[in-house]
Amino acid sequence: MLAGPTEGSWTVYTCRGLALAALALFLATTFRSGWNRAVTDFPNYYTAAVLARHGRPLHKFYEWTWFQRQINYAGIERQLGGYIPQTPLTMLPLVPLAGFAPQTAKRVWLAFNLVLLAATVGMLSRLTRFSMAQVALLAWAGWGSLHANFLLGQYYVFLLFLLTQAFYCLHRSKSRTGGFVLGVAFGLKLYGGPFLLYFAGKRRWREAAGMVAASLSLAALAIAIFGWTEVISYVTDVLPRSLAGETLDPYHPGNGTLSTLLRRAFVREPELNPYPLTNMPGLYFFLQPLVTLGILAFPLLALGRSNRTRRDFAWFIIVLLLASPNTASYTFIILLLPLVLLLDEAGRLEQVLLVACYVLLTLPVPRHWIWLFPKLWLLLAWFLIVGWDYRRLLRPRVILVTSMLVACVAALMAAPRLNNYF
Repeated sequence: MLAGPTEGSWTVYTCRGLALAALALFLATTFRSGWNRAVTDFPNYYTAAVLARHGRPLHKFYEWTWFQRQINYAGIERQLGGYIPQTPLTMLPLVPLAGFAPQTAKRVWLAFNLVLLAATVGMLSRLTRFSMAQVALLAWAGWGSLHANFLLGQYYVFLLFLLTQAFYCLHRSKSRTGGFVLGVAFGLKLYGGPFLLYFAGKRRWREAAGMVAASLSLAALAIAIFGWTEVISYVTDVLPRSLAGETLDPYHPGNGTLSTLLRRAFVREPELNPYPLTNMPGLYFFLQPLVTLGILAFPLLALGRSNRTRRDFAWFIIVLLLASPNTASYTFIILLLPLVLLLDEAGRLEQVLLVACYVLLTLPVPRHWIWLFPKLWLLLAWFLIVGWDYRRLLRPRVILVTSMLVACVAALMAAPRLNNYF
C-alpha cells in the first residue's frame, strides 16, 4: 500500500531519485521535442489568440478553411488545424503570447505548463499524506498523456492545475474562491460546467455563487471582445454540435467516447462508417442523450447524499470524463487529481486497480486496437470501482423516477435530431 514514508528513510531518497531521473528523462525527450517542433494543437490556440487581438469575428474561427488560412498567415506552414470545438475564450491564456513568433510563444507556453505541473504536484502533496516525490512519480506514471500535452502544446496541464487549485481552495474552506476557479475552467474548456449541478446537489451555495460569478464575468468578457451576436452564434450553432460529439469525425474510434461507440454501432455513413452493427439512427439519437444524462444524473443524486468530500470530488471528475463527447490521449492527465485523492484513502487492492487503470488510460493505444475502444472500457471500470459504494445511497423509488425522467428527456431530444438527420 502507498504510504507517506518516514522522513530520512531510504524510501524517501529512492522516491526523490526516481522522480528526478524521470524529470531529467522528460526534459531530454518530450519537453525537448515540443520545444523544437511546431505541431498541432498549439497552433490552433495561438492562431485564435492572434485573431482575437486583431478583432476578427468569432464565427469565422469555426470555419475550417478560413481558419486554416489564418494558421498559414500566422507564420505556421504545413500544419493542419481548426478551432472547433473550443469555447470563445479557450485562447484567452494565449493572448499575451500572440505578439511572439509561433515557436517562441510555444516555448513560453511549455515553460509555463512545467511550472503549473510543479505547482499541481505541490498542492496535491499538501492535500494528502504523500510527499512531492511520490506525487511526481504518479504524474510521470501518466507519461503518455504528459508526452502528448507537451509535444503538442496542449491545454490540459493548465486545466489540471485549475481543477486542483479549485479543490485546494475548497479544502481550505475558501468556498467562493474554489467555485470561482471552477467557473473559470468552465468558461475556458466547458469541463467545469457540471460542477454547478454538483454544488447545487450538495447545497453548497457559496461555491455555486462563486462559480456563477466567474461564468457571468467570462461571458461578459466574451461579449466585450466579440460582440453579443457572435457569442449567441456560438451558443446556438457550435455548442450543440460540440456537446453531441459532432465537431470532429464523429465515427472515429480514436475519440473513445460513449457517443462515438453508439454512433459507430447504429448509424451508417457510406464513407466514414459503412458497416455499423445495425443501421438504426433513431436508436442512436435516443441512446446518446439517455446514456449521457444517466451517467450524470445518478451520480449527482448519490453525491448529494454523501459527505465524503475528497472521494465525491474525485468521482465526479471521472464522471465528467466518461460523459464527455470528446477525449484524446492528452485529456487523461486530468485524472491525476482524482487518482491522488483516491489513493490517499484507498485500500491495497483499490490502489492497485486505480494506478493500473490510470497508467493504461494515459498510454497511447496501438492502431489495430482502437476499434475496441479500450480506454472507454478502462474509464468505465474506474467509474464503477470508485462509485460502487455510492449505489447504497440511491433508493429504488428514486432510481425508478429518475430513469423515467431521463428517458423522457432523451426522447424529447431525439425527435428533432432524427428529423434533422433525415
